[in-house]
Amino acid sequence: MYPQGNRVVELRIPSELGYEKIAREAVATVARRLNFGEEKIEDIKTAISEACTNAIRYGAGSDARMKVVVVLTADENKLDILIKDPGAGGTPPLDVTIPDINGMIEGKARFGGMGLYIIRELVDEAGFVQSDDEDEGNQFRMVIYRMDDGENKSEKLDSDNKGGPTP
Repeated sequence: MYPQGNRVVELRIPSELGYEKIAREAVATVARRLNFGEEKIEDIKTAISEACTNAIRYGAGSDARMKVVVVLTADENKLDILIKDPGAGGTPPLDVTIPDINGMIEGKARFGGMGLYIIRELVDEAGFVQSDDEDEGNQFRMVIYRMDDGENKSEKLDSDNKGGPTP
């Protein structure tokens, strides 16, 4: 069953670790309604957990009085997720770099910094959205497209990058 037109679900969760689980389950429910496969739903749940955790820790400073807003917009083609936080942690990073895991293990690189990289690997589109109003805080958007049963992600990526699917 696919939604006719846009369906919007909005959650306001306290900026306290643990509440990201509510957003995680809500997005899984919406993704099931869009007939995403269970493997893709698990990817989406991981991405939403990472994004909400970042918003709670950095964007709202883990201050439970502040709220993190998760807006899920679903239609027949995609699931669009917008996560808004108060912006208490300052300007979000512009670039997402590949984490230096070996450096972390060897103690030459700081631990962490993997969340945005993981999110970008799990969804079709991800990044911070520039707002016209500085008082709106940070906004992070993820988009996951529905694919036909016969199409897989590697074919989609190949067609996006090379002009057509690989044989």
